[in-house]
Amino acid sequence: MPSTRTAALAAVLSSAASVVAAFTSPAVTSSATSKKSTTSIYSTVDPSVVTKKEYQDICGVDFDDRALTDRLKKTAYLYPKHVEVIEDFEPMVNEMVDNILLETGEKAWQPQDYLPDLAADDWLQQTKDLREAAEGIPDEVFVVLVGDMVTEEALPTYQTLLNTFEGCDDPIGTTDSAWARWSRGWTSEENRHGDLLNKYLYLSGKTDMRAIEVTIQHLITTGFNPGARKDPYRGFLYTSFQERATKVSHGNVGKVAKEYG
Repeated sequence: MPSTRTAALAAVLSSAASVVAAFTSPAVTSSATSKKSTTSIYSTVDPSVVTKKEYQDICGVDFDDRALTDRLKKTAYLYPKHVEVIEDFEPMVNEMVDNILLETGEKAWQPQDYLPDLAADDWLQQTKDLREAAEGIPDEVFVVLVGDMVTEEALPTYQTLLNTFEGCDDPIGTTDSAWARWSRGWTSEENRHGDLLNKYLYLSGKTDMRAIEVTIQHLITTGFNPGARKDPYRGFLYTSFQERATKVSHGNVGKVAKEYG
């Protein structure tokens, strides 16, 4: 019996060694017989030791040069199936970015459209009119306006978050994919909200702007993690609720502010 157990153990060890060897760099296996150092890095697997089926089970693709593109797609993402769905949406996103969602430049409203023109001859009167209108707005409403503005001014954090969503990122900053163009367009649109609120609060003279600016800097420096973990599904689930909640909140604050000023 001991000889039988010994033979079985030897067979198991031999099999394990073969599998390990299949995933070991040739530079490592040759080091036992050669003292020469090498910087070559190998990532291939010996198909004579690991079958195609075994390799496919491990990596999700065939051990075949023709499957290289598919292999890179499957191994480049933590959520390849989610990325496939995101890519399927791209034609629709592309059309909406071009024709429906975002207008920029001269076609879009800008913060200055709603603020005193300090380059105009009557700039002082315009500023006085804004301050008089703001004077009747309760401090409680201004507290909410400050919170809304600080949230909007943290925009760099939100764009950073969007660029972590697999399949929706903008890896070079000017990527021409539909999702990357949407991300930049959305950011440029959102940037106006913070600019308008910031300038309004400053011109109203009713807030401590330096304290607000300190808060904004701390917020951006600290960063923000909603727990999306690079998953576009988790990311857009969060943003769908968050964006809707922000729209409702800002709309309600605007209605209340309008009642007083």
